[in-house]
Amino acid sequence: TLLLIISSAFYLGKSQLDVYGATYGVSSSNPLINVYGTVVDSNNNPIWSAYVYIYDSYGSLVTQTLTSSTGNFMVTLNPGTYKAQFDKIGYEYKSIAFNVPNTGPVYLGTITLGYSLSLSIPFTYLRVNCLSEVSIPITISEKGSRNEPVNLSVNVPEGWNASIYLGQTGQVEVGGLTLSPNQVQNLYLDLHIPYNSSGFYNVTFVASGWITQEETISFYVNKVDPQLLTSTYSIVQAMPDSTVNFGLTITNKLSERFTGVMSLILPNGWIGNIVNNADGSSLYGISLDPGNFIKATVTLQVPGNIAPGNYVAVVVLSGISPYFVSKLQLNVTIVQGSPVVRLHTDSPYLDAYAGSAVSFPVNVKNVGDANGVVSLSLKGLPPGYSWMAKDSSGNVISKLFLKAGENKMLNVIVSIPPLAEPSVLSFTLDANTSNSYDNLSLSLGILGSYSISYVTQSFYLESTAGSTTTFQVQVQNTGYSSLTNVQLSATNIPSNFNVQVDPNIVLLLKPQDTATFTITITTTADVSAGDYYITLNIRADQLTADQTQSLVRPLHVYIKQSSLAVYFGVGIVLVVLVALIIVYRKYGRR
Repeated sequence: TLLLIISSAFYLGKSQLDVYGATYGVSSSNPLINVYGTVVDSNNNPIWSAYVYIYDSYGSLVTQTLTSSTGNFMVTLNPGTYKAQFDKIGYEYKSIAFNVPNTGPVYLGTITLGYSLSLSIPFTYLRVNCLSEVSIPITISEKGSRNEPVNLSVNVPEGWNASIYLGQTGQVEVGGLTLSPNQVQNLYLDLHIPYNSSGFYNVTFVASGWITQEETISFYVNKVDPQLLTSTYSIVQAMPDSTVNFGLTITNKLSERFTGVMSLILPNGWIGNIVNNADGSSLYGISLDPGNFIKATVTLQVPGNIAPGNYVAVVVLSGISPYFVSKLQLNVTIVQGSPVVRLHTDSPYLDAYAGSAVSFPVNVKNVGDANGVVSLSLKGLPPGYSWMAKDSSGNVISKLFLKAGENKMLNVIVSIPPLAEPSVLSFTLDANTSNSYDNLSLSLGILGSYSISYVTQSFYLESTAGSTTTFQVQVQNTGYSSLTNVQLSATNIPSNFNVQVDPNIVLLLKPQDTATFTITITTTADVSAGDYYITLNIRADQLTADQTQSLVRPLHVYIKQSSLAVYFGVGIVLVVLVALIIVYRKYGRR
């Protein structure tokens, strides 16, 4: 026995001798064989005070012992088949099977016990962008023989946000848990990387159970623009003293709501504004939920004295919560182009009366790539006609300024002289710039304006029965066109009247000219004294029925008795009077 102890001490060291007395339950009827070994952790450090349980082939506990401070253990066993189980808080529960022969000793070797808490992270190094959100799967398993409470934490760089969730939905956040033997728990580590991160960083996941376990993940963070600003056309061509518009979309591509402000960085002398397309207001402060967007327009006013070249305006979205900066460059190429004038009208032909004015609506457009002054002129008008051009405000103009792409409506007004005869006139509106020309053919149909009126105001005449009297009627062409076959007619002539009109017809009566008709009225001697009426009417080829009807006038003729009839009547009265006197003298006294 003494030799066996000395032999065993050669392997185990003196410190193990105190453990031997802890074994029990070994039969002494058979030869005893020393079984020994060493228990270490995964770092090859000895594990002391670990329980070593020995079971026979029937599962009955044969003996047990504890490891020494050097991790060594030894038990004495009869020959046979056994199973050794190793157990200590904080380490995995492990068992091995072995045979004990008739001769010994038996060396079980080095038994490595992993930690009871197993931490597994599939990634050790990641490259990410700032403002990104990273979800990393983590597996925690319990390999010990008893329930183990575990506290979870994450060591992150300053400004980083870390959360541990049960699932990828991110609804249940975990700070600690208790694992039962053989339990496997899947977790997710969510990291929010701030905008101002750039370079190499380490993130350490810490699981504190019986023994603290740590896993470190290395990150390389690229500092990039989050690209929240986009424009369909970010490069345009423009001219000096022009206005440029860019469509702008602001989209929240982040995983959280942000609040920020908009601004513009402009070249020297430029003026710009950002307008919300929804309500036309200036856009400054915005707040958007993930996935939401705003449509806007960036308006840039290019100075007039700018030199040709490439210019850059920058739209800046500065995040307040969280902090970030997103920029969009808008490139404007300034060129010295040339204006190109174009004329158009939907009414190239108009009708109007002589003495009136007609207005042609004309659209003048600069289809060139530079601003310019357009000069207007009208060619082909006969003498006596005049014209002018008026803008939408009623101003009379002969030149107008048009920006590139701009158009303006004008009214080209042509005045027709009063004596213009009916005809169709064609003339041309010319438009000129410094190096372009366009013309527009216009036509004017002059309509006749026919009107006649009486110059004579009084239509009253006195005459004597049996006499001949004349009455003059003067008429004037008050229209703007000549009248032909002008005739004064007399109708509804009373009995015992004879009426003659001279001249019978006026072949041509020009505008503003007058014609005099002489009416000769002859009555019979027996016509009764009194008031008579003769209907006068003016007719011409160009007058309408309504106009003719309006020209009807009654000529009032008053007939007086002739002087011979008066004398004859007086004589009869005197004869009767003398006869009465004679009769009175002769028979009156009787």
